[in-house]
Amino acid sequence: MRRTTICRSSASFLTAALLAGLVAGTAASQQPTQPQAQQQPPAAPALAPPATHVVQPGETLWSLAQQFFGDPLLWPEIYRLNTTVIEDPHWIYPGEELSLVPTEEPAAPGVPVVPQNVTVSPTGDTVQPTLPPARAMEAPTIFSPTLSAGTGPRPDAIEIENRLAYRAVREGEYYSAGFLTEGRALAGGRLLGNVQTSSIRRLTSSTTAMLFADVAVEPPPGETFERGDLLLVYRIARQIRGYGDVVRPTGLLRVAAPAGEGGNIAATVVAVYGQITDGQSVLKVAPFSFRSSARAAEVADGVTGEVVALRDIREIVGLQDVLFINRGAEDGVRLGDIFALSGAARAGVGVVEQDLGKALIVNTRERTSTAVIVEITRPDIESGAAARQIRRMPS
Repeated sequence: MRRTTICRSSASFLTAALLAGLVAGTAASQQPTQPQAQQQPPAAPALAPPATHVVQPGETLWSLAQQFFGDPLLWPEIYRLNTTVIEDPHWIYPGEELSLVPTEEPAAPGVPVVPQNVTVSPTGDTVQPTLPPARAMEAPTIFSPTLSAGTGPRPDAIEIENRLAYRAVREGEYYSAGFLTEGRALAGGRLLGNVQTSSIRRLTSSTTAMLFADVAVEPPPGETFERGDLLLVYRIARQIRGYGDVVRPTGLLRVAAPAGEGGNIAATVVAVYGQITDGQSVLKVAPFSFRSSARAAEVADGVTGEVVALRDIREIVGLQDVLFINRGAEDGVRLGDIFALSGAARAGVGVVEQDLGKALIVNTRERTSTAVIVEITRPDIESGAAARQIRRMPS
């Protein structure tokens, strides 16, 4: 008869192992712990990041966060500091000037907050606005501090300087902003329509071309288009006396095949800026070219002119709205220049000159330039406003 024997040595070994573990745990818990003060603090970064950085070809927010902060996952902090420069955090462009540190450091508890870049006049009788300790701020706020009654005389004027980082001209702005014809006739072709037909009968006669659609183009007389050429699709918005027609781009085509039978060419829609319809004009344009490593420098003797008109008629302007300035390449205006806009307004003390905003030059003709508004102080920018060049691209 077969017997089953229980080995007592195995059970004894298991019991001994459990007891040894309990004894080790009790001994470890009785060991004296290191005082909190003797623990080593985390190592600080070897070098502090610079205040600003000019984007170079091939760089991304991910790589900049790795380079300056030591952690690529901190790229949202760079984006947060540069929302006025970066439209899409997935795309940054060479030549853009990005801030890497906050412009104002948070105040310590109980320490009065003093605004930076504040000029008080007259200089012989100045006061510094402060906040009571109970209202000390932990982060910048849109509310400005008020002067208490016992701090001294009220200053006559306070000017707070607000600077935005410089950014480069973008390819989309260059093609989509439009321009003034300056009284000259454009030798353009004509968009004939879509090459493909819709599988839905009701949409077969559609006259709107969408992105990546194949279209047929009739070139202007005596001009030929080659494969890879860029064609700007546009319409004439209106006419401005003394400056010609307002060219309003609606899209961008790339020639896919040279002219075949009948002289027409095939092209593909590669960008859409508006409604592209049959019969709109087509103009051959040069590829976008901009000095990626250069940026505009501040100048005191810049070109002065005035705003000719807004491209789109409206009462109140916003960021990225387009306007035309009566100074162009003949006056030394280049892509990437910055113009300050100002206008006369009636106040209680009479007519005063008020700052309206700033505009970035994105297209130049001989006598006129096209600019995009990148900073707004007052939204009532209109024809006749003064335009003064404050930043100039190097020659």
